[in-house]
Amino acid sequence: MATTERRSDAAGDQRAGGSTQNYWVSRKEPVKRVVSFQGVGRTLGGNSSAVSEHTVPAPLNSAPPPCTGLVVDQSQPLTPIQLRLVDGTRMVAHFNYNHAINDIGTFIDASRPGGSRTYQLQTVGFPPKPLNDLNQTIEQAGLANSVAMQKL
Repeated sequence: MATTERRSDAAGDQRAGGSTQNYWVSRKEPVKRVVSFQGVGRTLGGNSSAVSEHTVPAPLNSAPPPCTGLVVDQSQPLTPIQLRLVDGTRMVAHFNYNHAINDIGTFIDASRPGGSRTYQLQTVGFPPKPLNDLNQTIEQAGLANSVAMQKL
């Protein structure tokens, strides 16, 4: 912030025949630099009492290696299905049209060993359709090239 003060020129009294000259002097104060974003970062909903360890997350669009129970036959028609999990992870997995809804659940369970096993799968369209018949094939359920969401 600049401050101004009024000064008078005493020498002007003598030069100008006794008249006083006034002028304004401006002085600048030092500018304080503001440094944003200092301190430790915290995530919303995170545990604030413990210091979080840095872990390398898995890529969002990569599917884990196939589990031993799910066999995808490359000679039969394949379909990608995007899976949106409860923890916010999205992954794309490839299934055959003759795989059952239960196979999708087995795939999710194998990719998240510590995750909850009590969930329901549903379609993402409006209105969301719960996938209750676990023996129904992907083709019968209309899930080919679509998105399935995990709900608790």
